[in-house]
Amino acid sequence: MGYEIIGYEEMVGGDYDDPELVAGDDVDDLLAGYDIVGARRRAAARGGRRGMPVRRAVVAQSPAPRHGSLIKETEPTKDGQLVLPMSSSGTIAAATAATITARPQVKAFRPQRIVVGNSIAAFFTISDIKVGNKSQFVQAGTIPAEAFVQGAFGVAMRQDTVQTAQDYVFQVNNIDGAAAHSFLCVVFGRSVD
Repeated sequence: MGYEIIGYEEMVGGDYDDPELVAGDDVDDLLAGYDIVGARRRAAARGGRRGMPVRRAVVAQSPAPRHGSLIKETEPTKDGQLVLPMSSSGTIAAATAATITARPQVKAFRPQRIVVGNSIAAFFTISDIKVGNKSQFVQAGTIPAEAFVQGAFGVAMRQDTVQTAQDYVFQVNNIDGAAAHSFLCVVFGRSVD
């Protein structure tokens, strides 16, 4: 668990007779062991160097309190590797194209690596990968599914983010002229906040 400084306002001058201002001293004592932007200047201003220019330091984008410091405890962000299956629901007939669609049910999914099963990669090509209606290829064309087998190196990609319930589409072709095959694939990625 970490801490995020929400706001911090320093005072210029020497009017410290206001009881609200003196109440902020407990917070200063609590934060004395931390290196907070502007904290040393505030302590110096209270210690008698009244002519010293003191600036206002706001560390986060939120309303700053009138006087003193406010700390908010923050939870770690959720950013783990996720798995999206992209397999056909049945077999794809010989010499036939098929469209495989998935709709990730997370806030935002960024595909990073595609892995096609070794046992079927030789029978398929991929003619397009789309996020919504936007192709992830830099030009039209067809690539062999073998480019994405389990042991392939250098195939990490940074595709567009798939928003909640947006289509993620593979257009594949069974290039085996004699037999039908199932397309077996998994897409690894991250949930992005």
